[in-house]
Amino acid sequence: MNLLQVFVAVAETGGFAAAQHRLGTSASTIGTQIAHLEARIGLRLCERGRSGFRLTEEGEIVLASAYELFREHERFSRNIYSLEKEVVGRVRIAVIDGLVRNTSLRLSECIADLRKNYPRIQFELQQSGNGPLEQKILAGETDLAITWMPSSLPSLSARLLFEEEEIICCGRGHPLFERAPNDITDEELEKFDWVTDGFALPNSVPFSIPPISTAMTASIEGIAYFVLAGTHIAYLSKPYAKQWIDEDLIRPILPNKFGFKLPISIVSQRALARDKKTAVTRDVFLELHKV
Repeated sequence: MNLLQVFVAVAETGGFAAAQHRLGTSASTIGTQIAHLEARIGLRLCERGRSGFRLTEEGEIVLASAYELFREHERFSRNIYSLEKEVVGRVRIAVIDGLVRNTSLRLSECIADLRKNYPRIQFELQQSGNGPLEQKILAGETDLAITWMPSSLPSLSARLLFEEEEIICCGRGHPLFERAPNDITDEELEKFDWVTDGFALPNSVPFSIPPISTAMTASIEGIAYFVLAGTHIAYLSKPYAKQWIDEDLIRPILPNKFGFKLPISIVSQRALARDKKTAVTRDVFLELHKV
């Protein structure tokens, strides 16, 4: 199952190097895992080399079968848990800041489904800043986290829910605003003030460490205030900034060059056998997000 999850990540991202951030491991390790999977099932799943990455015909079939296997596994788990007479208790869910405007997150539907089918579950929703939510799980401060997980930890399970597009933005009144989105050079971005926040972007992302920063915040809302002031530039999620972009209060900067997708996962303790309420909640999330 783990090797299939690696294969799915590689197929969805388009290669070993592209899958590194999602899986939290190196391209060479991913290549070894794919080779083990191919040896185990006796099929070549993908072509990789100078000509680029592509799935073989057998790889396409295995990918479709893997999706079906994961869905059936989640249905099986949920059916087993539903045999319990009652699922009772409080589930603490920490959600990373700024996802409220992203329609890919089906949090409300998940709560409604759980309320209908498991009426004795209670909920505690923790709206969190940009800190590492996986540490809150390890510390026992929350049960589930909806977050970007920068690295894999052996005791935690992270399942991708969706990917969120991140873009560099400036606000009306900023010197770059009238020339945004594309009439701007890379060098100019190094000369303007950025917002520093508590959210550690992948090291591969350009300007993940701002060259100049005179503003600091621990929340997405704080970043938005600085950008809307027209004084600073920063990365914002495209769904979060969409309303202001539509109103022409914020404009993206070189989105085709510097935009990237951030994987948003549901994270939990790997062993949930004794925690039925959390396991049920996680399974509902996965099912409604079609994972």
